[in-house]
Amino acid sequence: MKRKTFMSALTKKEQKHLKECANVRTKEAFQRTINAQAEMRKTSPIEPCFECKHIAEKLGMEATK
Repeated sequence: MKRKTFMSALTKKEQKHLKECANVRTKEAFQRTINAQAEMRKTSPIEPCFECKHIAEKLGMEATK
């Protein structure tokens, strides 16, 4: 039986986005990505990635910085 990971709660499309576009495989790496994107939102008027933002909300994660 496989272990449940944080990606288990995501759809195949969302998993593919994290693996291919964001190059994320672990929860810690995704948290670093969320933090970096939050910093980009503060310094730039451009939204870094809507899909990553949606996935983070779905998982109940938020920027820690």
